[in-house]
Amino acid sequence: MSAKPGALLLDRRFAPLFWCQAFAAFNDNFLKTALVVLILYRAKGSPALVAVAGGVFILPFLLCSGIAGEMADRFDKARVATMVKGIEIGAAGLAVAGFLAGSVPVLFAALLAFGVLAALFGPVKYGLLPDLLETARLPLANAMVDFTTFLAILAGTALGGLLGARAPWLLGVVVMGFALLAFGAAALIPRPGAARPGLKLSASPVAASADLLRTLRGAAPLWRAALVNAWFWFAGITCMTLLPVLTRTTLLRGPGAVTLGLTVFSLGIGAGSFLAASRLRGRIALAPAWGGTVVVGIAALALGALAAADRFGVTLALLFVVALGGGVIAVPSFTAVQAWAPAEARARAVAGTNILSAAGMVAASLILTVLLHAGADPRALFAGLGAIALSLALAARR
Repeated sequence: MSAKPGALLLDRRFAPLFWCQAFAAFNDNFLKTALVVLILYRAKGSPALVAVAGGVFILPFLLCSGIAGEMADRFDKARVATMVKGIEIGAAGLAVAGFLAGSVPVLFAALLAFGVLAALFGPVKYGLLPDLLETARLPLANAMVDFTTFLAILAGTALGGLLGARAPWLLGVVVMGFALLAFGAAALIPRPGAARPGLKLSASPVAASADLLRTLRGAAPLWRAALVNAWFWFAGITCMTLLPVLTRTTLLRGPGAVTLGLTVFSLGIGAGSFLAASRLRGRIALAPAWGGTVVVGIAALALGALAAADRFGVTLALLFVVALGGGVIAVPSFTAVQAWAPAEARARAVAGTNILSAAGMVAASLILTVLLHAGADPRALFAGLGAIALSLALAARR
């Protein structure tokens, strides 16, 4: 690696953005996973609603990323981050009301609001990194951001499961507290200035998204990198959605085992992310993502074949390997988008990548909603993911 994580965390350019996205990622996933626990273990709802929750959070990325990318290039990204995190405090208030009332519909509304704000923040977060750091430090910075995102999922799930069953009012306190922390960190992000202050904003968010995709499609290297990143998120949302269902129906365990599974998955993503950053050594290349896809394919097939209540340890080990392969896919793909996009259009390139990734996640959520509602075995769905991964790896070699 061209730098060490500790050095980056002490960098005044990187640290405020890092902590802002960490607090925000925790809050997003805390709310989403607490809602999943509420559905599965308190409200006794259908497992298909778990996939619906994932879709509700992701759908705004599909619809709002275009205008988000334009805003991030038109205005100072740090100012946009502060504005978004200020509005998020209001969304946290809605979540507080939902937790206190124990209302699944209100919490779904809050989750949708958090999804819209996360979509607006995405191009800012990833677009700012190349503005604040040298290109050689981007792989490590992305590895740290990716690892932190999945640690936030882990922490959100653990705390959401613990407090959701015992003290719902504390869930609201946590959501509001982390919204305030994210806002405070956003206010400290250095302001690099607007990348393209004369850019005209589209009147329609949908039209903006369509324009971004057309532009991205015209730049072949960026398009390939964006598709690889979309594949990572398709696989990731599949695993994250199936894990609670697999734990309850196949492994015959409760929320604590879900938390343990998410711990293993987060550590796997982190290991893969840092492995990819180490292999890249400051270079920009997509090659490691192919190997990561092969690893995902083999491990997911094995998980589908071997997962069982009496093989809990084996199941966790295979889950770790699946996640490790995912981390090796994620870092090279997004780093390539950041490095290869022109500075004046970088946020829009990130936004276009987010649209493709959101499309992959929404597709995964919809497919899983239908299949889980139809009674599909989660082991078969993991095996299906493995087959898709190996097919993609084979196609990429032709």
